[in-house]
Amino acid sequence: MASKKVYIARSGFYAFIDRAHSKHEQAVAYFRYFAETNYFLYTDSTTLIDVYNQIYKDISPSLAKDFLRIIFIGNINIIYPEESDIKAGLKTLVNYQSTDLTFGQALRAVLANRKGVSQVFTFDYLHPLFGQSVFYLPI
Repeated sequence: MASKKVYIARSGFYAFIDRAHSKHEQAVAYFRYFAETNYFLYTDSTTLIDVYNQIYKDISPSLAKDFLRIIFIGNINIIYPEESDIKAGLKTLVNYQSTDLTFGQALRAVLANRKGVSQVFTFDYLHPLFGQSVFYLPI
Protein backbone atom coordinates (compact mmCIF):
# COMPACT_ATOMS: atom_id res chain seq x y z
CA MET A 1 0.00 0.00 0.00
CA ALA A 2 1.31 3.46 -0.90
CA SER A 3 1.99 5.99 1.83
CA LYS A 4 -0.75 8.53 2.53
CA LYS A 5 1.81 11.27 3.06
CA VAL A 6 2.35 14.01 0.47
CA TYR A 7 4.71 16.95 0.54
CA ILE A 8 3.30 20.09 -1.06
CA ALA A 9 5.80 22.17 -3.01
CA ARG A 10 5.58 25.84 -3.94
CA SER A 11 4.06 25.28 -7.37
CA GLY A 12 1.22 23.17 -5.95
CA PHE A 13 0.19 25.88 -3.50
CA TYR A 14 0.55 28.71 -5.99
CA ALA A 15 -1.45 26.97 -8.73
CA PHE A 16 -4.22 26.35 -6.21
CA ILE A 17 -4.35 29.98 -5.03
CA ASP A 18 -3.99 31.73 -8.40
CA ARG A 19 -7.23 31.22 -10.33
CA ALA A 20 -5.57 32.51 -13.51
CA HIS A 21 -2.81 29.87 -13.31
CA SER A 22 -2.87 27.35 -16.16
CA LYS A 23 -2.80 24.44 -13.66
CA HIS A 24 -5.41 25.86 -11.25
CA GLU A 25 -8.12 23.31 -12.05
CA GLN A 26 -5.64 20.45 -11.66
CA ALA A 27 -4.48 21.84 -8.30
CA VAL A 28 -8.09 22.07 -7.11
CA ALA A 29 -8.58 18.40 -8.07
CA TYR A 30 -5.45 17.41 -6.13
CA PHE A 31 -6.49 19.22 -2.96
CA ARG A 32 -10.02 17.82 -3.23
CA TYR A 33 -8.54 14.31 -3.54
CA PHE A 34 -6.27 14.86 -0.54
CA ALA A 35 -9.25 15.97 1.56
CA GLU A 36 -11.53 13.13 0.46
CA THR A 37 -8.94 10.42 1.04
CA ASN A 38 -7.49 11.78 4.31
CA TYR A 39 -3.92 12.29 3.17
CA PHE A 40 -1.37 13.71 5.60
CA LEU A 41 -0.01 16.87 4.00
CA TYR A 42 3.40 18.35 4.72
CA THR A 43 5.28 21.46 3.72
CA ASP A 44 8.09 23.52 5.17
CA SER A 45 8.49 27.07 6.39
CA THR A 46 10.70 28.15 3.48
CA THR A 47 8.10 26.94 0.98
CA LEU A 48 5.45 28.97 2.79
CA ILE A 49 7.66 32.07 2.68
CA ASP A 50 8.25 31.58 -1.06
CA VAL A 51 4.53 31.16 -1.78
CA TYR A 52 3.63 34.13 0.43
CA ASN A 53 6.16 36.35 -1.39
CA GLN A 54 4.96 35.23 -4.81
CA ILE A 55 1.29 35.84 -3.94
CA TYR A 56 2.19 39.20 -2.38
CA LYS A 57 4.06 40.29 -5.51
CA ASP A 58 1.87 38.79 -8.25
CA ILE A 59 -1.66 38.95 -6.82
CA SER A 60 -2.21 40.94 -3.61
CA PRO A 61 -0.78 41.52 -0.14
CA SER A 62 -4.13 40.81 1.52
CA LEU A 63 -4.48 37.45 -0.24
CA ALA A 64 -0.91 36.58 0.79
CA LYS A 65 -1.82 37.28 4.41
CA ASP A 66 -5.01 35.22 4.08
CA PHE A 67 -2.96 32.34 2.65
CA LEU A 68 -0.78 32.24 5.76
CA ARG A 69 -3.78 32.58 8.06
CA ILE A 70 -5.46 29.56 6.44
CA ILE A 71 -2.27 27.50 6.51
CA PHE A 72 -1.83 28.04 10.24
CA ILE A 73 -5.42 27.17 11.15
CA GLY A 74 -5.53 24.25 8.69
CA ASN A 75 -4.16 20.77 9.15
CA ILE A 76 -1.08 20.89 6.93
CA ASN A 77 1.97 19.79 8.89
CA ILE A 78 4.66 22.46 8.74
CA ILE A 79 8.22 21.25 9.07
CA TYR A 80 10.74 23.71 10.46
CA PRO A 81 14.36 23.00 9.52
CA GLU A 82 16.90 22.47 12.26
CA GLU A 83 20.63 23.06 11.96
CA SER A 84 21.24 19.43 11.00
CA ASP A 85 18.61 19.70 8.23
CA ILE A 86 20.28 22.79 6.81
CA LYS A 87 23.67 21.09 6.86
CA ALA A 88 22.21 18.01 5.16
CA GLY A 89 20.58 20.26 2.54
CA LEU A 90 23.90 21.97 1.85
CA LYS A 91 25.66 18.62 1.59
CA THR A 92 22.97 17.38 -0.83
CA LEU A 93 23.31 20.53 -2.94
CA VAL A 94 27.09 20.38 -3.09
CA ASN A 95 27.21 16.67 -3.95
CA TYR A 96 24.44 16.75 -6.58
CA GLN A 97 25.71 16.41 -10.15
CA SER A 98 23.40 18.93 -11.85
CA THR A 99 23.74 22.68 -11.36
CA ASP A 100 20.00 23.38 -11.60
CA LEU A 101 19.21 22.09 -8.09
CA THR A 102 18.53 25.00 -5.73
CA PHE A 103 19.20 25.06 -2.00
CA GLY A 104 15.45 25.31 -1.34
CA GLN A 105 14.79 22.18 -3.37
CA ALA A 106 17.61 20.30 -1.63
CA LEU A 107 16.33 21.37 1.79
CA ARG A 108 12.77 20.33 0.87
CA ALA A 109 14.03 16.90 -0.18
CA VAL A 110 15.94 16.46 3.07
CA LEU A 111 12.95 17.52 5.20
CA ALA A 112 10.55 15.26 3.31
CA ASN A 113 12.96 12.34 3.58
CA ARG A 114 13.36 12.80 7.34
CA LYS A 115 9.57 12.71 7.78
CA GLY A 116 9.22 9.62 5.59
CA VAL A 117 7.39 11.45 2.81
CA SER A 118 8.23 9.98 -0.57
CA GLN A 119 5.65 11.73 -2.78
CA VAL A 120 5.70 15.42 -3.69
CA PHE A 121 2.82 17.43 -5.16
CA THR A 122 4.48 19.79 -7.62
CA PHE A 123 4.08 21.03 -11.15
CA ASP A 124 7.81 21.75 -11.44
CA TYR A 125 10.63 19.36 -12.25
CA LEU A 126 11.41 17.14 -9.27
CA HIS A 127 15.04 16.18 -8.85
CA PRO A 128 15.40 12.45 -8.08
CA LEU A 129 16.61 12.75 -4.50
CA PHE A 130 16.09 10.18 -1.73
CA GLY A 131 13.75 8.12 -3.93
CA GLN A 132 11.10 10.83 -3.96
CA SER A 133 8.60 10.98 -6.79
CA VAL A 134 5.90 13.30 -8.06
CA PHE A 135 2.43 12.53 -6.73
CA TYR A 136 -0.10 11.79 -9.49
CA LEU A 137 -3.85 11.41 -9.05
CA PRO A 138 -4.95 7.80 -9.55
CA ILE A 139 -6.99 7.19 -12.67
